[in-house]
This record gives sequence, structure tokens and C-alpha cells, in this order.
Amino acid sequence: MPLSRGRKGKKKKKPQQKGKSNSNYEEFSASGTKVYRQGKNVFIRTNRTPEQQQQLLDEIKKHRPQILQSVNDSIVQIVEIFSEYDNFQLLGGLGYNLFEKHDSPEDDGASELMIEYGLSFATAITGNGTKSVTSEILNELIDLLFATRQLYNQYVMTEFVDAKYSELESHLRFKTILESLYMRGDGYMQHIYQTFGELFSGHDAMFQKHYGFTASDLLEAIIQFEDSFYCRTVLPNGMPHWKSFERFEQWQKTKGVHSFRADDRQPLLDFLKDNPDMADDAGESGGRRIDDISEFMELYKVRARKPVHQKVIEALAIEFGDNSEFLNPKFPGLPLNDSLSNLKPVMLFNGAYYLFAFNLLTRNLFSIAEKLILDADKVYYEQNFLGNKFSKSRDNYLENKTADLFSAFIPNSKSYLNLKYKPGELDAAGNKIETELDLLLVSDNANYIIEMKAGGLSAPSKRGALKSLTGQLADTVGYGAYQSHRAYKYIYNTASPDFYDGKGNSVKIDKSKKLFRITITLEHLSGYIANMHELKMLGVVEKDVEFAWTCSLFDLIIFSEIIENENDFIEYLEKRLPLYNNPHINVDDEIDFLGYFLDNDELVDKKALKKVSTYKLNKTSQDIDNYFQKGGPKPTRKK
Repeated sequence: MPLSRGRKGKKKKKPQQKGKSNSNYEEFSASGTKVYRQGKNVFIRTNRTPEQQQQLLDEIKKHRPQILQSVNDSIVQIVEIFSEYDNFQLLGGLGYNLFEKHDSPEDDGASELMIEYGLSFATAITGNGTKSVTSEILNELIDLLFATRQLYNQYVMTEFVDAKYSELESHLRFKTILESLYMRGDGYMQHIYQTFGELFSGHDAMFQKHYGFTASDLLEAIIQFEDSFYCRTVLPNGMPHWKSFERFEQWQKTKGVHSFRADDRQPLLDFLKDNPDMADDAGESGGRRIDDISEFMELYKVRARKPVHQKVIEALAIEFGDNSEFLNPKFPGLPLNDSLSNLKPVMLFNGAYYLFAFNLLTRNLFSIAEKLILDADKVYYEQNFLGNKFSKSRDNYLENKTADLFSAFIPNSKSYLNLKYKPGELDAAGNKIETELDLLLVSDNANYIIEMKAGGLSAPSKRGALKSLTGQLADTVGYGAYQSHRAYKYIYNTASPDFYDGKGNSVKIDKSKKLFRITITLEHLSGYIANMHELKMLGVVEKDVEFAWTCSLFDLIIFSEIIENENDFIEYLEKRLPLYNNPHINVDDEIDFLGYFLDNDELVDKKALKKVSTYKLNKTSQDIDNYFQKGGPKPTRKK
């Protein structure tokens, strides 16, 4: 799955201005707002008068009911199409649309989202339609799915005019829904796969007991499903997909088959026997054209390469109507409604299994595995997967992994996990409360107070439910900052601060060293952290608590591979922490800061920052993307 760290809106280019090259400068102006890009910096400047601003708000408020009505009308039409027409032809058509457009910059992930949105409707409706799909119907469906998502985005984006929420609450809701409506990858796939294997392999006994496969079997099968699909795909030009040639070449090398006669079918039959996922039900070649509507049902039928893969298929399958809750809420069919197909995207119909939205499996990998554990054994989920009582729990994995990563790029440091101390707070009986610090990292140059938060955001939170959203952000970002701030105050307000481990061994702190506070989360929360100052104003971060450097485990993996020494890391932190307080900076990705730092020794253009309303970074992580995605040269700091 291609990395998607945030979808960027397309901006029309203006004619070249004197003294500025088109490659380095773009601008767009509308409604009193000017957006312009200079090099890798993106700026927004607003100069509307109060009268112009009020006129704009009145116009938005007037049209909002029409937007919502258009959303509802589109959803009614989508339901009608999926109720009347063959769903396999509809979803196959959406799959072909994805195949044709997924590499286009103009598509920008829309075709992938449409097939996933369409799958939610298909699995929510009982039974399969009988009418054959025409190109006109398919194009109508594509337009409706795209328009519904876009209109819903507009509706949420303009909800501030109704004053139901404060300006800050509206902004937080909008960012949350935008994160959910448009794909934002947690990290690079190799890091996600590695982390998944390390985390969930600790629960293999549970997976084997209830499902008959391990975590590595689950990951292998999920990766294999898409590979098998392309191995069966015949392209519009009549040629097999290159994946099938690759598979055959691998088989030839393994079997030592160097050549064979064109009229000899036996090598092909032997190959299909060893690669059952590429054969049809009769054991013959299962190649099907991706642009032929009559072959969609066979093409998208899931075929297991190994017997254990079949068990994974069965565990991730639902039937027509099983996802009925998607159409049951007060506002049925909205893009962010709960959809079972996001966690179980395989369709079971008349004893066969079908898969159309492969990327749902890779993007929701952790949620899928976690849901399997919860469905199998709720007690095990609560006592062994969550918390820290079980050595291989999610929390314990995050703590140990974080310690290992910091040690990788801060050599000769010492890691102390789960230290206890008494910060001076008293309980009801007047006794000093004992509390815990997740990780203390001590190097020759600095001390690092590190808290880890494995909890993420629930489905209601990702839909913008404010109570749930602010509560869960407070539990992760806010409480992590509070805990490290408490330890920080204890160190500097105590003559001889004393931390000790479970065996009573004491760890003394050298207060003369620099000290940094860090929060590491398992879920990628950069979109929220970009506006940390707003989280403090909303009470998510307490007012008297200074901000801690906060990043996800997946971003920390990137830092551990890119940062070359501790001095560079310290310099990065010293320049990063003050930016949390600047309301003009709106950078959604920590890795964009890292990319800019490598190139410029700074995290922002300080001179330009003084002149604008909003400051963003543009394509500053390209070299890092190229390194992890395409095997390009490792980015280094340009000094």
C-alpha cells in the first residue's frame, strides 16, 4: 500500500511572476485569502475586512442545509443502485476504476476510498441485486460516491457558522473528520509489518486456539491476497499482469525447470498445482480480464495459496446484510458511520469468498488483529492484551520497543523502565503517594523522561464526538505530558531526587545535565499534535503543564534510523519544543519537520513565519520517503 501521510488540496498555478520561477513559486487567491508556496514552505495570509468576513459567514450558513440535503439525496441513490444491481459487477467496476486511476496525481486516493465506501453499502444491504450493470450506471455510482464524501467534508468544514461548538471545538472536530475521511498512513509499510509481527506474535497461542493461525500467518495471508489477485489478472491489453510472470520465474528456479516445449502442458499444470491461488475451480489457469464485467465475480474470488490462508479468509468474512448498522443510525450511510466491512472486508456469498478492497486489510491491520482477539475472548483481551500484567501485552511491548529504539541512536545510554518515585503528593491519610515513570534514559549529555501511551482513538472519536475525542486525547497526549511534567518538577524541586526500581535499587539523577520530556504513542496523532496550543486551551493538556515532544512509535522508528547522533537529536528537540506554542504553525507530520531540519538546520523559515497567518511545509519529507519506499540514498544532515 502506498504511503499516504495526508492528502494535499490541489491549487491552481498562477502565471509566473517576475523574479520567481514556476517551479519554486505558486499562489492562489480567493475570498480575501492568499495561499502561496515558496520552495518547500506553504503560507496562508488572510486580509478580509470584518464586513467581508460576516458576508462570507452568512453565505455559508445559508447554503449548509442544501449541502446536507444533497448528501442525503446522494446516499438514497447509492442505496438504490446497490439494491437493484449486481453488487459484484458494481464493486468490480469500482476495482477497475481504482486500477486505472490509482497512479494519477489528480485522483489522489479518491478511487481507493470509493471502493471502500461502496463496500460498506454492499455489505449493509441484504441480498444481491439482479440487474446487469451498464457503464452509465457505474459512472453514476462513481460520481455519487465521490460527491457524497466531498459534500460531507464541506458540511463538516462549515459547521462553525452554526455556533453549536466553540471555534476551537469546531477546528478539532474538522481536523478529526478530515483525518478519517482522507487516508493518512501511520508510517512506512516495512515498519508497520515489523511492529505488527513483534506486537501480535506474543498472542499466537490465543490465535491458534480460536482461529487456527498465528499472527505471522495472518500478516502473510493479508499480503498474499493482493499478490494472488494480480497473479490472476489479465490486463486490458490482453497480457497477464507482471506479477504472474514473477511468480512463474520463482517457481521455475525452485523446481529447476529451465525450459519446456510450447505444446507441453505438464509444466503449467504442475505450476498451478503448486500455486492453487492462481488456478480456477477446475485447476486450470484462473486468469481473468480486469476490464471485463462478465469476469469480475471470478477475478475477485479469494483463493488461498496455503491451507492456513483459508482460515484467515473465513475469519475476515461477512455476508450481505451483516453490516446493516451502517445504514441504521440517524443519518444512514454517512462516510464515517461504523462499518463492519472495514475490519472484515471479505464477502461470503453462496459458499465462496470475495475480496475487492485490499487496502482495507493493510491500513486496518492492527485494528483487525485486535478485533479478532476481542471477538475470540473478551477476558483475554482485557487481561492479557491490554494493561501491563501480561509480559507480552500491548503496553509492555510499547515500553520495551521504545527503550530499544532510543538506545539505537543514543548509544552508551542507560535505560531504566518502570521506575518508581514519590513526588511529594499526599493521599487522604497524609502519606506520600508512590507513582511511576515509564522510562528514564540517561546519557552523558542529557536525561530523558519518557512516557508511553498505547491507547488510541475509538470510532466515535474519529467521527468527531467531542466528549470521547477530548477524553482520549487527554488520556494520551495530555496525561503523558502531565506525568513527565510531574517527574520534571520532582527532579528540580528536590535536592536529591531518588528513583528506584521494583527491587529497590536506586537511580540517582545528575541535575546538571539537560533534561527533555517525551511522550510516545502507539497511534499516529500528528494531526492533533500540530495544534498542541489548542489542546491546552481545550483542557486536553493542563494549563500549567509544559508541552512534551510527542510522536508516534512509527515516527520514532524513522528518527532512530535517520538521526545520526545524540547532539543532532538534542538540537532538534530544542528547536522543536518552542514551536508547539506558535498558533501560526500548522504542520501535520513530524517527519516534515525532520526533513526540513536535515536540509536547513532549522525546522521553519523564521523570517517568513513572521509575515503569515498560517505556516505549512510542502514535500520536505521527500528524501525520507524515497529512502524508505524506493531504496534511495539515506538522507543525512546537510551541514
